[in-house]
Amino acid sequence: MKAEKCELQNAIRINHRGFLPYAQKRFVLVENPRECLDFTVIHIDDVKYIKVFEGKLEKVSEDGSTYYVGDFSHITKNGDYYIEAGGFKSRQFVIYDKAYDICQRIMLQYFTFQRCGHPLGWNGPCHLDDGYIKETAEHVDLSGGYHQSCDLRKSPGGVSIGVLGMMNFALADKSEWGKILVKDEVRWACDYFVKTIQKNGAMYNTLNLPHGWEGREFYQSPAPSSAQWNVTSILALGYLYFKGTNKTLAKKYLSSALRSWKFMKSEERSKDVYKHPDKYPMGMDPDFFYAQCKKGETCDIAYEISVSANLYRATGENMFLENIKSILPSFIESITDGFILLRKDEPTRIVTGICSYSWLMSGILALCDAYELLGDFCNLKSLMENALDEVCKFADKSVWRDVELLYSEGDMDAQTGHENKTLRHYMKDAKKYKSYYYQQDKVIEPTHYGYLGIFLCRGARLLGKPEYLRYAQSIVDIFLGGNRLDSSCLHGVGYNHPQHSAFGQFFPSTPFIPGAIGIGYNTIDTYKSSAEFDMPCVGIFMNLLSLL
Repeated sequence: MKAEKCELQNAIRINHRGFLPYAQKRFVLVENPRECLDFTVIHIDDVKYIKVFEGKLEKVSEDGSTYYVGDFSHITKNGDYYIEAGGFKSRQFVIYDKAYDICQRIMLQYFTFQRCGHPLGWNGPCHLDDGYIKETAEHVDLSGGYHQSCDLRKSPGGVSIGVLGMMNFALADKSEWGKILVKDEVRWACDYFVKTIQKNGAMYNTLNLPHGWEGREFYQSPAPSSAQWNVTSILALGYLYFKGTNKTLAKKYLSSALRSWKFMKSEERSKDVYKHPDKYPMGMDPDFFYAQCKKGETCDIAYEISVSANLYRATGENMFLENIKSILPSFIESITDGFILLRKDEPTRIVTGICSYSWLMSGILALCDAYELLGDFCNLKSLMENALDEVCKFADKSVWRDVELLYSEGDMDAQTGHENKTLRHYMKDAKKYKSYYYQQDKVIEPTHYGYLGIFLCRGARLLGKPEYLRYAQSIVDIFLGGNRLDSSCLHGVGYNHPQHSAFGQFFPSTPFIPGAIGIGYNTIDTYKSSAEFDMPCVGIFMNLLSLL
């Protein structure tokens, strides 16, 4: 029997979930056989369908294709809606002051599903024998924490990026459900990371090859600096979260954060480029992930600025402000040479927001932390405005308002000369792609979009420029289905999710987990695309939604 053709994509590409009442509200029509430039917004009220707005589409030509963009931002009434345009009917969506509440809740549940060593984890209480110290064969209780992605690893770098985003969300959350669920998740995360800080302040490392469910090997030699900086921030934020409700827990978390800080500032910490004590796991290319995890490099200074800011927020001690003042000038001098976002000359290549995996939740966000605490010290205001304006300028070059390639044309670090190789392996021929905003076979890049969205939201608040929020909203729209694929990146919310990846070293395969976000959608056909679940994407997107 021949199967009937099923249309999986909708010609009206719109955020599948919906919009906050006072957000910008856009959609893109990708087909228009009638060449009609009128569109209508329909409010669904009980069993009535009420036309509440009629507007005009803007015709846009881009890369040989024609698109039609509609804007209905002035509609602010809570309710269920759909759009009619070009002979098509959109998916239903909401306008609601808690439109993203369910998204945040389901993403928080992703962290619970990914717990390692807990009955609520997707495989129950696993890896209870963690861990064995490779150098001494000693058994130390390092059970807990999280599996990061479509695997069983507890990668100190990847997990800490995701958890840091979740912690920032937790501090902003005011929901009733959050008083129960968020508190429990924050405690689970912080209790594990307290275990990972050794007596000397160094963080246990566990970049290994987990085959199955046996206890993992850990290393006394420190984890990559990016991971330890993140964990230091996580524990400082854990103190801020619990200081008003559980002073004992708060004190424990802050004590571990300060011990970690002391090690990171000490002479005991190596000045060399990170070198893994064992064989690198597959996919953990040292040049890509850890080339800049070195004391005093631009990446490292950025982390130190943000960690100093969080420790100042936790303790109120001026020593952390003074530390930011002392290292900020060298950071700015170095970063402005390589970050196209901060260049005063007209860039000739793609805008860049990060320089490696280890920069996530750091990089230019360090400027936000410094500006929030120090004001216009070292001309921070103009640097941030220039960077934010560049993001918006590049976004305006695409009908989707996305920045598809994050690419730097030269050295990212003026001090050491380390060249930025991030994402070059996605580019078949760097010279071929002269367009500013996208590459055909790299359709959606959730991690980097979320990172830039956070920068736009924080910049809007710190600089008093709400116009940046329009671009952050467009990033949220892309995440939630308003994109080329008509595919929501957030599993369990929206439509047309791609299959998730499975890799040999990660079997048994991770099941489908609601709240997961895939990374790197590489084809225009959603159902041929596969995307690995990635905890950093989840934490970053939670953080972004909390800032909107």
